[in-house]
Amino acid sequence: MINRWILKLKSKIWFIPVLYGIIAFIFSLLIILIDTFPSELIQIYIPDILLTDFDLAKTILSALAAATITMMTVSFSTIMVVLSTYSSQYSPRTLQDFLNKKATLRILGIFIGTFIYLIISLLFLNENKENGLVLSGLMGVIISIFSVASFILFIHHVATYMQVNKLIYNISQESIALIKKLDAEVINDESIRYEKLHKMNDGNIKIQVLAPTTGYIQLIDSQSLVRIANELNISIKMEKKIGEFILKGSHILTVYTNKAMEDTDSIINQVTIGRHQSMVQDIEFGIQKLVEVALRAISPGINDPNTTVHCIKRLSLILSHISLSYIDTTYYHDKDDILRLTMKYSDFDELLYLSFYQIRYYGDGDASILSALIEGLCLLVESNIKIDKKIWRFAKYLVRGFNKTELENLDKQYINNKIEKLARLTGEDENDLLFN
Repeated sequence: MINRWILKLKSKIWFIPVLYGIIAFIFSLLIILIDTFPSELIQIYIPDILLTDFDLAKTILSALAAATITMMTVSFSTIMVVLSTYSSQYSPRTLQDFLNKKATLRILGIFIGTFIYLIISLLFLNENKENGLVLSGLMGVIISIFSVASFILFIHHVATYMQVNKLIYNISQESIALIKKLDAEVINDESIRYEKLHKMNDGNIKIQVLAPTTGYIQLIDSQSLVRIANELNISIKMEKKIGEFILKGSHILTVYTNKAMEDTDSIINQVTIGRHQSMVQDIEFGIQKLVEVALRAISPGINDPNTTVHCIKRLSLILSHISLSYIDTTYYHDKDDILRLTMKYSDFDELLYLSFYQIRYYGDGDASILSALIEGLCLLVESNIKIDKKIWRFAKYLVRGFNKTELENLDKQYINNKIEKLARLTGEDENDLLFN
């Protein structure tokens, strides 16, 4: 349930700016209410030097409102430049990585809130008040100073997130955090097993539950599914994985039951399907974004293989965490060890292939790309020796499919050194892969 709310909030970029605007509106009404009090009463709590008369307050608020609009215009223009850069040079899938950052949304919210306060204060400024001393002008100055400070932080924020290394780092860290989170859930959930302890009889009724809409599977609420399965005394098997694209009417899960069921809405409602992929539970999406950044970097229009090499290192880091994790096809049992839910996840071999096969294809003939891929495999073996056979098999796929015709002797020597290192780590014969 919490993950579903997080997913909804992340998909609504307007939420935080609107929230700040509402807070500013309420605050402006509070200051207006204070300004309606007699000046003598206000002066008891606030020194005269901090109060302004009507004309000065109007001048201050008008000038600050115009300045705030200018800052907002510059900020929105800057955001559009950043989004254009992300889309054209990195990947269209990375746009949300900038827009969903709390710093971006909060700063926009501060600008919007400041402008709302200034406009509302101007609207209700009371010219006929006795003595004419008001607090609105002072609060407008304080809020505007805070807004200017936020604008400076926004420029720093944009300058930082325009750097491709920062983007790559953030995507990889978000993916690793997700792996650790899912891993912790698997370890701490006593109902999860890696093999079936009990299963329904072969004669049980099998009900195919179909997808109600077209889109990506963004979220599966496993705890709710297990609870429903317990209540109805059924077993549920997910036929699709998180992140898969499905069509309306596709077979998404199977219900095993002893009696006919007419209503499966409570079950299918625990699966969130949306128009876009999400990283709330989808590890593959983070890998996909890094791969797209790597491919864009070695495209003819950009020609930046060093960025691709950096992506390969970060992909290797993510894969090392996956190889050590407990994320696999899991079976949820109840307290009586009766199977209630079966969840599918991509295994390590599939994720390893998805991480590097496109980079190998589009980086064909580039010695720096192949050497980085082999070095990445070395890092994986060093982190988990149990996967040495899988890594060596994948190394054969990389090397034997590589175009060697354009390599010079020094290129071959450099790559051979990497192959020899990988062979030592895996205990394999390097002669199978060495370039002649």
